[in-house]
Amino acid sequence: MITKLKVNAQQGLQTVFSLGSQGANWLGLDILRLEKGETWRSELKDEECALVPLSGRFAVALGNGNEAKWSGLGGRPDIFTSPPAAVYVPRRSVLHITAETRLELAVAKAPCNKDLPPVVVKPEDVRIISAGVANWRRDVRLVIAPGSAISQRVIVGETINPPGNWSGIPPHKHDEISGKENFLEEFYLYKAKPVNGYGVQLGYKDGVEETYVIHNDDVFLMHNGYHPTVAAPGTTLGYLWVLSGDDKAYNIATDPLFDWVSSTEAVLREIQR
Repeated sequence: MITKLKVNAQQGLQTVFSLGSQGANWLGLDILRLEKGETWRSELKDEECALVPLSGRFAVALGNGNEAKWSGLGGRPDIFTSPPAAVYVPRRSVLHITAETRLELAVAKAPCNKDLPPVVVKPEDVRIISAGVANWRRDVRLVIAPGSAISQRVIVGETINPPGNWSGIPPHKHDEISGKENFLEEFYLYKAKPVNGYGVQLGYKDGVEETYVIHNDDVFLMHNGYHPTVAAPGTTLGYLWVLSGDDKAYNIATDPLFDWVSSTEAVLREIQR
């Protein structure tokens, strides 16, 4: 159901997992860490990618028929402070990235057979939703939403989980129920505040259960099943989440045992007024 991976402390490019590895057919993830003034170049094949700065500011120039150039992208000190900027990079592009400050950049990839224009998503364009209530309330940032025409397959967002709170509640999955779900691979890239804080990642389906401790810079690749998360008391979790599949539609199924949770939210909000 879940593969746990780790982003290490190395500078430069780290491939956390690539298309076709770790059981992933629809997603890949690189982390790029550069010092101010350093550059990085890459050429995409039949894959689209989303550039999401986790911290720092950068410039990007695109070539090979997708000419575009932007600077001053990002600038936040960490994922907790503000919504991200992001860049959608079309397939077969040549990328030139320059770090304008110390930079940590997530490069999320998905297969693509459609030509689309490059797009910058500014922080003010990111839709922020307060999801859930009580101890499953969290802030969700929609960067490239399921209904967006920006990408062919990749869906991008972030979630900020307050201390002691759950997310992914009621538990949901997106893998196999015909007519109700469509298959989407997903990964979570976690940051913890404080950095030595922790949380718990659960996965379960058909009587099989998995439990993992979440630490800063952990990556969880969700292949299937329900996958709720909880932050430990005193720990705020922030995580970048990316989904991709053959069909970009975000059709999910919640665990029938917990459908009642959604029906309580309106009552609890009224009580809290």
